[in-house]
Amino acid sequence: MRSRLVVLVLAAALGAGGGVTAALVDRPAPEPEAADPLRLGVERADLGCTGQAALVVAVGDTPAALRGAVADHGDRVRYLRTRDSCATRWSANEDHPVPTWAAYLGPYDDLAEPCAERMTLDHKGDGVTVLTDGTTDLVRCVCVLPTTAMPDLHLGMPVDPELGIWVRALQGMLVDLDPVRFPEERVTGRYDEATAARMAPLQAFNDIAPGPVEEPSWRALRDRACGGYDF
Repeated sequence: MRSRLVVLVLAAALGAGGGVTAALVDRPAPEPEAADPLRLGVERADLGCTGQAALVVAVGDTPAALRGAVADHGDRVRYLRTRDSCATRWSANEDHPVPTWAAYLGPYDDLAEPCAERMTLDHKGDGVTVLTDGTTDLVRCVCVLPTTAMPDLHLGMPVDPELGIWVRALQGMLVDLDPVRFPEERVTGRYDEATAARMAPLQAFNDIAPGPVEEPSWRALRDRACGGYDF
């Protein structure tokens, strides 16, 4: 009551009682943040650390970096600001691992579903992340999917875009195991002599005849490499 009297006295002293009272008492609430601040035509929905997974389809620091993913995936896609979301790994780019924005599908309750999508042409180059605080690696889907779903690879096989996704996944894991013996520049998407030569010791160690990569070789690679990732 006392504070209201102070307001009325001040208003009367200035000769504008109603106007000053309205200004002090009826100040409008701040506008809520827009649901689509980048004007991409889809919802911004930040993600907390729920332990779920997301399929990251685009990252960047400007709206332009996300527009193509929105055009490709329509109303399935959402986007988030990384600083307001779970502090996990959002980008494969080692030089810029925390972009400002990320467009994604999901969230998913397990890793199998986003990984099955990730290993298709529609998601070539995309990544799966786990919504856990401090996670440092994107998901390696070879570590998640059943080996029965993995293709056979052999020297001389025709270049196929979808098989190339699997070859790149295999080659990337060989880089992670030993970047000196199998450097990054050998990730080509082709199952070539260099890749076969690097797989041979792993096959021999697991009593697998050196040659085509079939289910036992995928399993051996998974068992050897996956323990070194943080996701």
